[in-house]
Formats: sequence, structure tokens, C-alpha cells
Amino acid sequence: MRIDEGGLLAHYAEWRSRTAGRSVAAIGPADLSATAYVADEVIVDEDDRDLIEELTGRYGAEVIDDRALPEPPEGLRVREDVREAPIAVRLRFRDVPSVDGQDDLLQRAVGDTADEVFATSEQGAAVAALTARFAFEGRPIGLNLFGEPLAMPLSTATESAIPGAGANPFAWAAFAGRTRMVEAWQLMDSIQRMRSNPFVVLAVLDNGFWLDATGAPNLAAGQTESDLGAGVMQLNLLAEGTPAGGISPNNGWHGNAVASAGAGLLNNAAGAAGSGGSVASPMLFRTDISVDQILRCVRMCAAWGLDVLNMSIGTWGQTELFFPTSSWDKTFQFAADNGVVMIAAAGNSTLDLPDDLNIRPATRTPGVLTVGALDAADNAAGFSNYGSSVNLWAPGTAIPVAPDGAAPLGSTKNGTSFAAPIVAGVAAMMRSANPDLDAHDIRRILVETGWQGTGRVSKGLDAFAALFAAVGAAIPDDSEPNNTPALARQLIPTGPGGALQPGLGPFTTRSKAGDTDYWKFRVDRFATVGVVVEWYERLSTLGVLIEAVDPDARGVTDLTASSTAGRTTLTGLLPPGDYLIRITGGGVTAYSLRVTQRPAALTRDQFEANDSFDSAARMMFVTNKWSQFFLRSWGPGTYEATLHRDLFVSPYIGGGVKGSVNPDYFLLDVPDRSVFSRPAVAVFDADQPLDVTLYDEARNVIESRSSIRNAKLYPPPSSTCYLRVSGGQVTRYRISTRMEADARIIPGPWEEVQVMPKWWGDPPPLRVADVVTHYLHELGEDLGEGPALAFTDPGEDLRIELIDRTGEVIREARVLGDRLLLDTDGLEPGPYLVQLTRREAASAIEVQIVPPLHH
Repeated sequence: MRIDEGGLLAHYAEWRSRTAGRSVAAIGPADLSATAYVADEVIVDEDDRDLIEELTGRYGAEVIDDRALPEPPEGLRVREDVREAPIAVRLRFRDVPSVDGQDDLLQRAVGDTADEVFATSEQGAAVAALTARFAFEGRPIGLNLFGEPLAMPLSTATESAIPGAGANPFAWAAFAGRTRMVEAWQLMDSIQRMRSNPFVVLAVLDNGFWLDATGAPNLAAGQTESDLGAGVMQLNLLAEGTPAGGISPNNGWHGNAVASAGAGLLNNAAGAAGSGGSVASPMLFRTDISVDQILRCVRMCAAWGLDVLNMSIGTWGQTELFFPTSSWDKTFQFAADNGVVMIAAAGNSTLDLPDDLNIRPATRTPGVLTVGALDAADNAAGFSNYGSSVNLWAPGTAIPVAPDGAAPLGSTKNGTSFAAPIVAGVAAMMRSANPDLDAHDIRRILVETGWQGTGRVSKGLDAFAALFAAVGAAIPDDSEPNNTPALARQLIPTGPGGALQPGLGPFTTRSKAGDTDYWKFRVDRFATVGVVVEWYERLSTLGVLIEAVDPDARGVTDLTASSTAGRTTLTGLLPPGDYLIRITGGGVTAYSLRVTQRPAALTRDQFEANDSFDSAARMMFVTNKWSQFFLRSWGPGTYEATLHRDLFVSPYIGGGVKGSVNPDYFLLDVPDRSVFSRPAVAVFDADQPLDVTLYDEARNVIESRSSIRNAKLYPPPSSTCYLRVSGGQVTRYRISTRMEADARIIPGPWEEVQVMPKWWGDPPPLRVADVVTHYLHELGEDLGEGPALAFTDPGEDLRIELIDRTGEVIREARVLGDRLLLDTDGLEPGPYLVQLTRREAASAIEVQIVPPLHH
């Protein structure tokens, strides 16, 4: 038993601690098929009071009070006849409990999964050992285990239903369109999946913060948490040392709304959603908007290392003589040079603001980015100031903001006061994503990446482009290099039930445009495999393809694929072997990747029982109109088959249950060869090597092939033969009997083309796996096939054509009801080529030959 506080498992626990917001431990083998759980907690059944008392009295645990269930929504009936629900008691350990025989308990708990057991912390190991001790005694105790997220974290988002805006911030007009805020949120989350981003503080210099007398954020009726978080950093510049809350006599709860627009928590189902709400914590500075308080706040931001300062305020220097210009400029320049990104609202007086106007900080203030307000059509809002001092424009109408004392459900606001914090929140994301950027770089990038406006609008905010440029058009990717099959990264069993994942979690990234990712995994026995990939469809398209390392392996083309927006699933049966997953796309995005395997047994096929000469399944090469009435006969065509394992009880003492792989026998009814074709039998697409032996009617060996995956044999014409298929391992394979066309009479450069079976005899479907597939059709005067060839319409892009001996296309099938009809009426008897063409070779499709329609 080892405590590993710096290895891969410890990094995994640290990652889970960040995402869970509480202390996480992991325990298990070093390959990350480990168990993650809350490091200092256990769950105990409420009925075992003795155990609860022992844990609290002897081991220093404390009971965490369980919250009462809330009242049901209006319209739901409370069932009075339902007794009190059972309670799972949660206990937390203040200190590391002392457990005798800790290593032995943990090794016993993990079992035989590894020779050596690792834990990520002393506390996590002790809590797990104590849990194991009581669990082995049959006591009702368990760890507070973690599951795994099953979807991309920001594929959707929910806030409270703000009047006039709704509860879905992805649909809010302020964050849609050319601003691309939703894409920026998802890009920021993609970066966070790979990197522990630094703490970013967005300072808000304002007044009118909705806080209680202790400085804690107020909650509206029905809210469980404030949009500004459970607690908020604050400083009251009017009376330092006292809480910063209080309504503004002039502006109501203005500061509260401004703070929520820039730093309101994202996707917390409470309040609004700030542009920087996924990374920024607000620091509230209450001010009377005097010059001394503004300068003091700016100095504090620089001294305390605060990242972004939003100023949706303005002060007039009516007469230059009386404004402290020198101190003002020096203070702001100092803050900018020391990393503070400062954002100012342009103001709402429809004024033309040249660079030398004395409205500050919107003009004539070093290091400040001034923001104007856009309307819903991305034009300058009618109230917004404009001019050469306005560096950037952002949405400033109908901005959803958090609840306050006047609007307990939240509200929407207009003004440059709310355009500025939207830009400030984007600056916070940029600083979080790339801490090396200085304030000047962030201001420059925000403007340079903006879209070109018209009229009064110079540059409009493109949040995604700014954030993407901030990270150099590439996001972190811990799996690189893995852009070739030779560099494919091994998937690791870290998910629920041993699901394979890229590493510490299910998430990884396409780091840059054109990046191809390869992942590899192994299937040890036949298994039903599921591959699920999810990503942000707003950021990128994504292509998912599974490839077998063995070029002769089958299975990957038979997988079933389904896709929705941002999600692709591949499922199906795969044989033992090594496989690659290739991920391609059109942009950068985080994506989650999971591979699950469920053991699958190969069952008896349709030919069973055919495990001897006497029980051989009869295979035909041609049909007549009576073929369908023959019992236990198949062909011509291609059929799925299996070598399966039969289990039996050994008659010997201690022999137990044994198993053997049964051979398959086929009776071949071989016709005479014709002018155009000869009989051929093929065994192919085998998952495992096979032995194939051809016998004559007297059961003498004609030909034998050993350890093959694909074989074609030509039995003697006008004969009866046997074919034996055997092997040492269970496997799938395909068997076909057909008349193979003579290459000399086929138009074009094709060497192996089978003869199209007749519709009578109920032939199996034609399996079309390639882009172009050919069959030879012998058209005769008295063959009874009618004036056309008819096929079921597979509902896909499939073109069927008839080619004559010169290689020219002379007929094309047309759709008639649920069939594709290839007209042969009026053609001369003889050989023709039927050509089936698809747009692309994806998974194989099947086309059934059916009786022709008379037309």
C-alpha cells in the first residue's frame, strides 16, 4: 500500500477536486481504474445508530445535517399515506482517523486488481480503510463515491426565467449573433477541461449592491444562491471596514446589475449569466464616484493584482483647470502597466466623444478601453455616446441581469453601463486562458478581433475571436502528439464500469484547426463495443472513425452509427484485436470520449446443426423455381456463419465443464460450368484464422487451406462435394456459393464478378459495401425473369445501371413505388453487367432482389 501524492492518480484526484468543489481522493491500481470518492466523508444507514455513535465518538466524525425536502411545485399532490423516507446519514471526519491494519484492509478491498495499491492522500486512505473494516463486518457503510459526467458541461445552460429574456442564456439576443458569446463560453470550457486556470477577479467600481447588513448577497424568493455566489469580496470606499451593500439614491441597484452582467455565475439556474461568469469572481467597490475614491480603487486593483476593473460610471471635468489630470493619468497608467485591464462605459447621452473631451474615464484616460452600446440589430443604440474615444461596441439593450430589491425575478437593462461589463467579462476569460497577456495586449486583441461596424460603430465585440486569439488559435491538449496512427494514445479504464477514457477524465481536445487525434484500445474477446464522442457543435464539426489495426479484420464496417448535434455514437460487435479511433474536425473544441465493452458470446448460426458430414448444410450455386421448397438448403448468395463453442461436462472426476469449437460442414451441390461462368465457393471475412478443406462425394480430400482468413475454392463442375470449416477459436465468417463470371466476357477491367442470382428461390440480399459493385446478369429468351430486374429501394443514394459488352451504360434503374426497376425489355440475349454505385462507402447496405413488375 502506497500513498502517492504526486503521481498520475493524485493529479486525477486533484482534477476531480476542482470539478467537484470538495476534497476528492482516489484509491486503486496505478492504471487509473481507481475509485474516486469524497476524501473525508462516509455514508451510513440511519438504522445503525451504534455505528454512527462509534464513528462520532471514537473517530471524531460529525454528522452533516440533511436538508429537508422542499415543498412540491404547485399542482402536485402530496401523498399523506407515504411514510417518512429513509435517510442516508453523511458523516465528515475532522481529522485523519487512526485505523489498525490499514494496508491489509485496503489491499483486501481492492482485491486482485493490482499487485500494489495506491491512494492519493493519507486522509483518503484512512477513511477508505475504516469504511472497509466496518463493511467487512456487514455494517451498512460506504464511501461517498463519485460518478462521471455523461455530457459536455456547457452543451446547454439554464438560469432563472428572467422576464423578457427566458431561462436559456444561449438564446438571449445579447449573447447570440455576431457577439458569439456562447461560442466563447464553450471555448473557455474547452480550455478549462485541460488546464487548471488561475483565479480571475473582476472588480466592479459602482454603487447599489444588493447585499444584506453583513455583506452577504441577498436572495430573492425561491433562489437557493445569489448570482454573485454565496459570498462576495467587497470594499466600501465610503466607509472602509463596513459592508458595501445599499441602494443608490440615484441609480437604485445599478451596481448589482452591472456585476451580474460581467461576473454572474453561468449555468447555476439562478439569476442571470455574466459574460465572464465561468471564470471570474466579482470584487465590489462601493463608491460615491468621487475622484479620490476612483483613484484609490485603481491603486488597490494594481496593488492587489486584480485582473479586470469595470467602471460603468462617469465624472465630468467641466473645466480643465480644476481637474487633477496629472494624478489621474499617472494612476491609471500605473495600473495599466501593472496588468489591470480597465473597461469604461461610454455613457448614454448621445454625445460625440472626441479624444480630448473631459468625460472621464470614457475619454482622455490612459489604459482604458471605452465601450459603446449596440442595439438588437448590431447598430449603435440611440442613447449611446459615440466618437473616436469609443474603442469597442458591445450589446447594450435588453441585457438580462440578476434579481435585486426592485426586481425579485431579475430584469433586462439598457445602457452602456451593461455593454461595458460584457466586455470586462470577456477580458476576464482572456486573462484566465492566457495569464501571460498584459493589459495592453488584451485591449488590443479585443479591438483587433472585433467585427467591422458601420455608421457610428467602429468595431463590434466578437467574444469568441478575442478569446481564440488570446490563446494563439490553439487550446491546451495534454494528449499531443497523437496525430498519426503510430502516435495513437492508449485509452485508460477510468470511467464507470471500466469505461475507457483519454486519461484523467473523459475530456480531451482538438487543439487546433487541422488537428487529427488517434486513440487506441484493445478488445480481448468478442464484445459489444460502444464508442460515444460528444463535443461543442458550435465550435467544430467532428468526424469519428474506428479502424482495425489488422487490415484483414472485419467488424468496424458493420458498426451502427448514429449522430445528433454534438454527439456521435458507434456500436456493434468487434472481435479480439487492436483498434484505432480517428477524430477529425473543422475547428477546436473539447470533446469527451468513452469506449465501453460488454462481453458477447457467438451463438449458433442458421446452418446448425451442421457439425458432421451427415448433418452438412446443403449449399446451391444456382436456383430454379423449385429451390425455395428444398429443406435445409441455401444459396446462391452470401451468408453469415459462426464457429461457436459448445460446452459439455467432462465425465472424468474433477474434469468440470469443458468446451470445444465445433466445425461446420457444407454439402455442395455443384452445377456444370456455363459458357459465361463457373461455380465458386468462398469463405472470407473471418475474425480468426480458419482451416478449410474441400472433399469429394466419397469424402476424400480435394484441397486444403490452413490458417487462413479468406479463401476461394473451385469445386469440380457437375459434382457433389463437402466443405469443412474449422478452427481453434470462436469466430465469425462469411460463406458464399455463386457462379463466378468468366473475366474474358466482362466489359471493363474487372477480374472477379459473380453472377446475379435469380429472384426465384428467395435469394439472400446483395451486400453492397464498396462505392462500386458489379454483378453479371445473363439475359436469356426463356429464363422467365420478365422484362426488368427489380430491387428493393434501400432508401439511400444508390444508382443501379446496366452495362453492355462495350462498357457503355445503356439503362438506369428508376424508382417505382418501393422498388428500383432496371428495364431489360428489348435487349438482345447475352451477358450484361449490373453496376451498383454509391456516393461513399460507409457501412454496408443490403439490396434484395424481388420479382419483377410487369409494366
